[in-house]
Amino acid sequence: MPTTGQSKKRPIAAGDLFRIAIVSDPHTSLDGRSVAWVQTQASEKEDLYRASIWIASSNGQGARQLTSGQSRDHSPRWSPDGLSIAFVSNRPGIFPCPKTDADDSGPDVKDKKLLNQVWTIRIDGGEAAQQTNHPNGADDPAWSPDGHTIAFVARDDVPKDSDLSAATSIGPIADERVVHDISYRFDGKGWLETHAHLWSTAVGSGISTQITFGESSDAEPAWSPDGSMIAFASNRSPDRKRQWNRLSIHSLAIGSGIVTAATPDDAQFGSPVWSPDGSRVAFIGHLGTSSAEHNHIWTVSTTGENLTDHTGHADISFGDSGMSDLAMSSFQGPRWMDDRWLLALASESGQTQVYGIETGESNVHRATEGDHRIAGFAIVNDDLAIVRGTISRPFELELWSENRVKQSISHANDAFVDEVELVDAINLPVKSADGATIQTWLIPPVGFDDNSAAKYPLILQIHGGPHSMYGYGMFHEMQLMAAKGYAVVFSNPRGSAGYGQQFVACTRGIWGEADMPDVIAAVDAASALPWIDNDRLGITGGSYGGYLTNWTIGHDTRFKAAVTQRCVSNFYSFFGTSDIGSTFGVNEFDGLPWSDAEKLLRHSPISYVNAIDTPLLILHSENDFRCPIEQAEQLFASLKYLDRTVEFVRFPEEGHELSRSGTPSRRMARLHHLIGWFDRHL
Repeated sequence: MPTTGQSKKRPIAAGDLFRIAIVSDPHTSLDGRSVAWVQTQASEKEDLYRASIWIASSNGQGARQLTSGQSRDHSPRWSPDGLSIAFVSNRPGIFPCPKTDADDSGPDVKDKKLLNQVWTIRIDGGEAAQQTNHPNGADDPAWSPDGHTIAFVARDDVPKDSDLSAATSIGPIADERVVHDISYRFDGKGWLETHAHLWSTAVGSGISTQITFGESSDAEPAWSPDGSMIAFASNRSPDRKRQWNRLSIHSLAIGSGIVTAATPDDAQFGSPVWSPDGSRVAFIGHLGTSSAEHNHIWTVSTTGENLTDHTGHADISFGDSGMSDLAMSSFQGPRWMDDRWLLALASESGQTQVYGIETGESNVHRATEGDHRIAGFAIVNDDLAIVRGTISRPFELELWSENRVKQSISHANDAFVDEVELVDAINLPVKSADGATIQTWLIPPVGFDDNSAAKYPLILQIHGGPHSMYGYGMFHEMQLMAAKGYAVVFSNPRGSAGYGQQFVACTRGIWGEADMPDVIAAVDAASALPWIDNDRLGITGGSYGGYLTNWTIGHDTRFKAAVTQRCVSNFYSFFGTSDIGSTFGVNEFDGLPWSDAEKLLRHSPISYVNAIDTPLLILHSENDFRCPIEQAEQLFASLKYLDRTVEFVRFPEEGHELSRSGTPSRRMARLHHLIGWFDRHL
């Protein structure tokens, strides 16, 4: 066992949340000469996030900040001539909104809140130019091949004659919401009172035109190379009101406005991208709607023929399933190298790598190697620009060639890394009760000395999902625990991504039974080390990790302290209160409240609450639509009724993503409560 040793560097602190920059979303100009990316940083003074667009030469030299100010600029997209970048920003713009060609009067904007709009900026300098001024904001810009038009996504206005704005027989509607669809709110987005559609604007015109319509939401526009079509993702299935989580690929003919479905309805497909010759669209996803299904890389012809799964035979989960509180969540799809080869991210054994897919024979191979997480990439001539991090190193943009770092590009966190002691993890061999291998890591505390007789408390971390994975990406939270004197053990129990389709799907219907033995095996392996104090064991996790924390302390009494975060406690009530509840129970348990109540309650931690004696801290956001706060309220009320040691911290105005992208001051408060609970009880 290695010793972390004495270091002249200082331990990481909670306040370093404001020091660490998050690097994300690299994109290369079409001529291959330049790369753009986003750097995001929390501001302690303003208590929000600032993000700016950066660019550099494709050889990795000359990195410079392109946009600045007090705004959040993101989603950089190069113009076809490589001279300008379109991006999305919440910077101050023009009010009221200009007219659209469909309404000469223009919408009346009463709320002057700074919404996201599409802007452009020349890379040789000058001020950014506002291209959209949609009353509900604009997102996801995509340049037409001739550079004259930008397509984007915007949500519709609430119709003046709808139930949401019209008077009723008992008087005018004030601020109540009249709901018709089963999916009427979504975590991180808020209330879904209208649909999102594709729009377009002629660059510099100030006029926007809606180009898709209907009772469905559309996203991710991608122009064909000849500019005659736009591929996009949408749920236009006949059963979309009930099966709201379906997503398929469609194409829009620019001249006629005709929309054609290119893939089956019963699927979750996204991130379409055209082949250079315009004959095919590549995308990522899977048939069916279960989150336990591997994402594959597919292609389909422009006529909807020759739908081909190029990676299903490889038993690899495509996309980045890794987790971190220092990376922007993304769902990057494939990228074409030429008309034959694709590159895409894939998750395997805790690593996220770039894979190459040859579409003729559907051959699949790794294009990168190493114990790291790649959170995004762009093709730079014959090389790659990758956003790469490790357990003890924040994410940076690097030029990658011949399976090694050729050149660092971003340097966003160099000063922080030089100043702060960051601890790498030990790979811990773990066999579960039935002999299955469970990949597990252990971060020793800062200053750990293998030759010392000191013993350290241990905290078990459980990831969310469940169909995601821990791996080789840095967590500020785990590094902070190590700096406070805790050893941290974390693993990928059954149900995690990255170990094959059977492994990720085997927990369906048996949550708690299939997965708890795996995390307990990780604790057993760590506890066997002579420097771990078995009388000071803690457990924590968020979302699914909160569920398994609740379940575990209801079935095992070894833990002296527990913190459950954004948790699930009752699958029976989850059906009608979570934004994903109406499909989640069916996909994970094949169960519905009115026909399968016994099954849902048997796998709900609330059913075992009387067995919980571990002191428990409950951390939950009041605007969490994914795991609603009623899940925490049930748990808290039950434990208080039973006179157990429990504390409940509610975060106002925050959602499910508090720990990763919530208001910075509340993220700091969350860390204070989390570490403080373990300090008090361990």
